Amino acid sequence: MFTISGIVVETSGTMVIATGVSARMKKVPFKRISGFIAAGGMATLFHWAAMSGLVLLGMAPVAATFSGSVVGAVTNYWLQRTLAFPNARPHIQAIWRYAFSCSLAALLNVLIFLVLHQLFEISVVPAQLLTTAAVAVFNYVVYQRLVFHEQTS
Repeated sequence: MFTISGIVVETSGTMVIATGVSARMKKVPFKRISGFIAAGGMATLFHWAAMSGLVLLGMAPVAATFSGSVVGAVTNYWLQRTLAFPNARPHIQAIWRYAFSCSLAALLNVLIFLVLHQLFEISVVPAQLLTTAAVAVFNYVVYQRLVFHEQTS
């Protein structure tokens, strides 16, 4: 067992994260977190590649980020299911929940990006980086609780 910035990593492959002032401990499987980051990272690359290409072709940045998020979402479902949530509920139950969560994430992506880019006049790349970070946190919580909802022992 070792500690990195308040995160205790046990040799059994479970990460324990201190949350809140009360230091309540919640176990998060290290494999799930690393799989979520890997899958999300790959899907984000697809999102950003599509967005960049569309911006270079003259599309408005807000429309391009929405289009990119759709490309990323399609890529992300199979990656998340394989790498982060392998014991997830059946596809027939998960896919409609995933589509709903992607709709919420796409809306959140556009709203945050719109506020950062147009209201606060942050340039496209930093605005999208901040937006991606915020949406990633939202996605993890929704995937774990609503979409894939694995039964843990």
